[in-house]
Amino acid sequence: MAGLTIRLFGQISVQRDGQPLPGLLSKALELLCYLLLHRERSHTREALAAVLWPDTPESLSRKYLRQAVWRLGSTLSGQVGPAREGSEGLFIVNPGWIRVNPQASYWLDVATFEQTYNLHRDIPGEELTDSQTQALEAAVVLYGGDLIEVWYQDWCILERNRLQLIWLAMLEQLMSHYEAKRSYAKGIAYGQRVLRYDPAREYTHRYLMRMYYRAGDRTTALRQYERCAAAMAKYFDLEPSHETVSLYHLLRSDRLADPPRQATDAAYPGDLLLGLQTSLDRIQASLTDLERQVQQQLTRSAGCQLDTRRITPARPG
Repeated sequence: MAGLTIRLFGQISVQRDGQPLPGLLSKALELLCYLLLHRERSHTREALAAVLWPDTPESLSRKYLRQAVWRLGSTLSGQVGPAREGSEGLFIVNPGWIRVNPQASYWLDVATFEQTYNLHRDIPGEELTDSQTQALEAAVVLYGGDLIEVWYQDWCILERNRLQLIWLAMLEQLMSHYEAKRSYAKGIAYGQRVLRYDPAREYTHRYLMRMYYRAGDRTTALRQYERCAAAMAKYFDLEPSHETVSLYHLLRSDRLADPPRQATDAAYPGDLLLGLQTSLDRIQASLTDLERQVQQQLTRSAGCQLDTRRITPARPG
């Protein structure tokens, strides 16, 4: 089993020692993918036959399953294990059930992806350590596309939707992390990826509104609200929630408070430049406002002097 690598995100790839494994026919490949995606339990032959051949009589579907198991075993060069738990094969095959061998050695992108999520899902983004952040980012990279993009079997669609929700959750976790770190460019990039898959994800729209504003781009922050409102109307025929509307008004009136920075946070170089640029923008705005006030005061003073000259009585000749 050494060197067996299976990737199911995007396009299916089954390799041994870096070389594609040929000869996997459609139903044998589907059986392989289904068992790997449900690797934590045993499956009765009746259940497998019903899933893979849902519109076929049971006696015929059982026959097709036997053929698929045989073909899969042949392609894997005898890797289908005998009916005992100590097998070194990828699968354990019994007369009544089949399952992935817990002791088998292989690498599966979905397994690594799910394991990373399960280890980190309960950690708030702002509390992630550097190593935890790196692990999540590596898992996000594994998601090279939706699960087996070209398949539309019912069981595959269910798994595809489940894994996509996990991926979106990890993206938002990273978005929250970088917002807390004030690394807004990275946080915004993750948020934009979320909305490409789910344009009406209101929670993500609010994240982006805050981060654009805190990055000094108030105009784009307000436009993000407009995008949110349009998406909510298009997909759900709803208006944004009270929380989103309240955030919009805070941004529009420049009343959103800056988040407190943790004393232990180390600023990234990009954050320092962004913070400097934001400070310069605020200083420039203050100077412009001060200049306008001075100009108004000078105008009023000139008007007063003119009025004084007009009412001053003429001296006798």
